[in-house]
Amino acid sequence: MPALRTILLTAAFAAILVAVFTASARSASGDKSAPAPAAGSSSAPIVVELFTSQGCSSCPPADRLLSTLRSDPRVVPLAFHVDYWNYIGWTDPFSSARWSQRQQAYARAFASNRIYTPQLVVNGTSECVGSNEGEVRQRIAKAEAAAADGQVSVRLQPAAAGRLPVQVAAKVVRPAAKDLDLWVAVYESGLTTPVKAGENASRSLHNDFVVRRFEKAFTLPGSSGSERAGDLTLELDKAWKPEKLGVVAFLQDPATLAIHGASAPAALPR
Repeated sequence: MPALRTILLTAAFAAILVAVFTASARSASGDKSAPAPAAGSSSAPIVVELFTSQGCSSCPPADRLLSTLRSDPRVVPLAFHVDYWNYIGWTDPFSSARWSQRQQAYARAFASNRIYTPQLVVNGTSECVGSNEGEVRQRIAKAEAAAADGQVSVRLQPAAAGRLPVQVAAKVVRPAAKDLDLWVAVYESGLTTPVKAGENASRSLHNDFVVRRFEKAFTLPGSSGSERAGDLTLELDKAWKPEKLGVVAFLQDPATLAIHGASAPAALPR
């Protein structure tokens, strides 16, 4: 079985991922309860996105590597399970066409002619094979050495009736070429799945940092000093375990997909 799975892009690719959630946002000047972006060093957490699938036999090593990144305080790991492996006999329960479209958008941003798993994207600016630990850690170190252009913070309120109130804030500390979108992700860790078909049949797979919700809070002008805060409410499925959930937010250029700043992961209030 090849270590790298490659699927060529076609002209029929879906449009770039668009926001499916309209946030109730307000400016920082008018929102006294919203969190202020955290001050600190010029560096910011590094967003590491793994595009993976339970239907791909090459993916479990990358999934395990992503799990180990929890020990690195610099890193915000996220796992996007794509849906294009589902056709071979096993439907990944965490897969979504939206995640496949996000990966396709990265391919366009990187001027690449291929889509593959396991692919790991670091801060929206570079990619490599997600199971290549040496390359992964090298790219993380390179991203961490670069100064962050923005500051992001997240504050969570206790969830009630399956709804999680989230307050987010962002500030541009160095000018960006264009306006930036603030994205909020809910992820779940500690997931174990007995796989009954496909390339990983008869295996029990463990997955962490699985993206469950991914919503755009607002768009922030890219000019230096721009800041904004806002609220949004995220729906939580009753099947998800609250103690295993986390929330992160990051600023991303909608054209280049470069990430300009991120929050540290926030656990749900107990």
